[in-house]
Amino acid sequence: MSLCLLSEISLPDAPSYAAVATDEYWRAPTVQQHQSLLAQLQTTLDLREQLQLFSMAAGNILPLTGLELQTAIGHFGAAGSASAEFQHRSLLMLKEQCLAKLHYCSEHPFTPLVCSKLQALEVEWLYSLRNALVVTRLQQMALKDTLTGLGNRRFFDDSLDKAIQLAMRSQSCCAVLLLDLDNFKQVNDLYGHTAGDDILIAVANAMHSTLRATDSLFRFGGDEFAVLLSDEDVASSELIARRLVKAISRQHDCQQHHVTASIGIAHWQPGQTPAELFSAADKALYLAKEAGKNRVRQA
Repeated sequence: MSLCLLSEISLPDAPSYAAVATDEYWRAPTVQQHQSLLAQLQTTLDLREQLQLFSMAAGNILPLTGLELQTAIGHFGAAGSASAEFQHRSLLMLKEQCLAKLHYCSEHPFTPLVCSKLQALEVEWLYSLRNALVVTRLQQMALKDTLTGLGNRRFFDDSLDKAIQLAMRSQSCCAVLLLDLDNFKQVNDLYGHTAGDDILIAVANAMHSTLRATDSLFRFGGDEFAVLLSDEDVASSELIARRLVKAISRQHDCQQHHVTASIGIAHWQPGQTPAELFSAADKALYLAKEAGKNRVRQA
């Protein structure tokens, strides 16, 4: 199996090693293929692209069904990954620093010779991987709130645009939940910003524990938060919002300072712009505040 250049294919359409590294096509990598991998890894700082290139090269050593890269900034799976009977784990170390862990899956055993060849391939990836991890981390920092780890306003705007575009293409829907904390300002005024930060972190934890890992969570700054719901959750958006209000009110720091949350919900309507959808959710949030706080209202 020869490696193809990134310029020749679009990554989402690229064949994964799970699809092409089968017994029918398998053969040991040549020196020319190995050098081609090195050259291609040096042309991209995109972590997922590097993983895909590495997975295709590793599939030449042994037919694989799955490959996962586990790092401090997240876990990344190669396209088409699936578990299998035989598994192998490897630490990627560079100058006594652990960059990541690799988790291989295959229907074939990982013999000492296979493991040795995979290790040699991993060594060639180390410097390119380190650079890609640095870039990915910087990208994440630019899109996340430093205190809570939730997405920031810039990330929200980008995500809302994409959610509406997806809804238009698939003729589905999406929903925005805007959340504002009740009685938060007096905590900062009376007890200082440290106490306020503790509450914000507690709210973020409540959001994570209440919502699914696939839901998009954001903090705009201050005590304003947002949630983007996909089509499958739109019908139950009010139930989700009420669960979220209850979870926040039960947080110890929030109970201690009598902090609750109000939420406004808006569902995207065909022809509605991102700004109009956000404005509708903001108006619903205002109605929740006017109704006595610790409330949920729909646009």
